[in-house]
Amino acid sequence: MVRKIANFVRMLWTRRELIAEMTRRQLRDEHMGQTIGALWAFGQPLFLMIMYTVLFGYVYPARFGHQASIVQDYSACIIAGIVPWLAFQNLLFRAPGILVQQANLVQQIVFPIEVLPIKTAVASALPYSVALVFAIGYSAWHHDLSWWALSIPWLIICQLAAMAGVAFLLSAGAVFIKDMKEFVQIFTSVNLFAQPILFNPFVPIRYLHTLFYFNPFSYLTWCWQDALFHPAAPHAVAWVVFPLCSFGILTLGCWVFESARTSFGDAL
Repeated sequence: MVRKIANFVRMLWTRRELIAEMTRRQLRDEHMGQTIGALWAFGQPLFLMIMYTVLFGYVYPARFGHQASIVQDYSACIIAGIVPWLAFQNLLFRAPGILVQQANLVQQIVFPIEVLPIKTAVASALPYSVALVFAIGYSAWHHDLSWWALSIPWLIICQLAAMAGVAFLLSAGAVFIKDMKEFVQIFTSVNLFAQPILFNPFVPIRYLHTLFYFNPFSYLTWCWQDALFHPAAPHAVAWVVFPLCSFGILTLGCWVFESARTSFGDAL
């Protein structure tokens, strides 16, 4: 595992300029011809954060209290959990088409196709950097930030590793499984409610909380909520499971991608 990750980091450094250029081009081309162009990539996540803030903070206040005089606002907890999920969801929508939609590049022997899943992972996450800044500011405004916020750079690294690993897996799988995109769409619709994002953290539902432990995305959510919501009792298990799963899925994704690489040309 360590060797795989070391080789991956070495490849990232070697191809860094190509990855940066292809990421910039993807963000630009998606909004080509529009009035404000690539700014839409960053404007849409910001709009979603404002909408969720108004919805959960004011229209349907996400508050709870055992007594009338004690009210706990957990809207910042919802915002903290939904930002990383939206970034991951953005990747999940794109990943099945990474190789299928760029068959001309895949069939070129000299082109380093391993760059395609990586640039897609980066391009999927980058627009949500604005949403993350908004979430940090919202948590600070609600006095929910603590020293756990110092872990945010580490969480970004872990999430990017997980997103790259999933991009490798889904892009390779979609070459051979033509229904992959439909499966992913169903999964993303269900998974929002199968992880602890929209639920009250002060009133855990017994059976539902048990279900969360079987969902790998729950550990991602718990870590981000710990970092941005000033937890009274941080989820210690999540801080072990999330990094291990992130780099484990990255290693698995690289191995599957490289193993299937020679068959991509024929399948496409």
